[in-house]
Amino acid sequence: MKKITVLSGCLWLSSALFAQQAPIPLLFEQGKEYEITLQVKNTVSQQAMGQAIDFTVDATGKHVYKVTNATADNSTLNHTVKQVAFSFDGMGQQRSFDSRNEKDLNGQFGKPIQELLEKKFDMVINPTGTVLLVMPEKVTLTNTDPRVAIISNMMKEVFELVQPPAKGAASFFKVLPDTVTGKGQTWTRSTSNESGRYDAAYRLADINDSTIVVDFATNSSSITKAEFMGNPTTTTMTNKSTGKIILDRTTGIIKEKTEITDSQGSTESSFGNLPVTAKTTTTITVRKSD
Repeated sequence: MKKITVLSGCLWLSSALFAQQAPIPLLFEQGKEYEITLQVKNTVSQQAMGQAIDFTVDATGKHVYKVTNATADNSTLNHTVKQVAFSFDGMGQQRSFDSRNEKDLNGQFGKPIQELLEKKFDMVINPTGTVLLVMPEKVTLTNTDPRVAIISNMMKEVFELVQPPAKGAASFFKVLPDTVTGKGQTWTRSTSNESGRYDAAYRLADINDSTIVVDFATNSSSITKAEFMGNPTTTTMTNKSTGKIILDRTTGIIKEKTEITDSQGSTESSFGNLPVTAKTTTTITVRKSD
């Protein structure tokens, strides 16, 4: 009878927590590292002179947030990029790269990737994951080899790992809204900058003893500039995606995220206005150091 009473009390407390508009604070462990593995598969089809030119990139980016300070009021995280690897197939060429391979770092793609690996930033976030302070506020990359442009544009998610979020924006770890009422709750989030706009709608799909599951759908637009065969290009895309996020129930920290994105748009260049379609599958996993 006593065990039943205790269990009933825990269930009541859990229900009360979500019945009230209660925040779920992110619980980081000081000194621990949270390694994030980002895997991207991107297939792009571009029309040129009546023919379809297909490109495929499989990319992996590994980055780490180390908790240098953790209090009830905020957490300070130091960010570094640990690995960039990819394989490219397109225009009759196949290329591969792994930053853990010294030979690759001394090759064609070495300099821009090496610069990514050298960039770091520190950020302070509040208990729900909003950025309070970031140093530096922006990271500038100088090694912009045009030969790498096609590949880097196809794996933007990996190259963007190096950029710190803006003050007041949602950090990587902010998924839930500031207050959580329970299963079925919905919320939205929007951002915009010189490269485009991003609108996302979320739904709290499930809450159980160990995880919180969030479904989401996004609409976004993007503008990227690059160089193709010695000619400047501007690619404008509209993107629609759906996905799922799994959070640890105890800490509120993301464990896994999956997303599928369909994109349509065009590339303007000296060759004319070329239609482009793309499909991207993204998987993110997070592992805490022992």
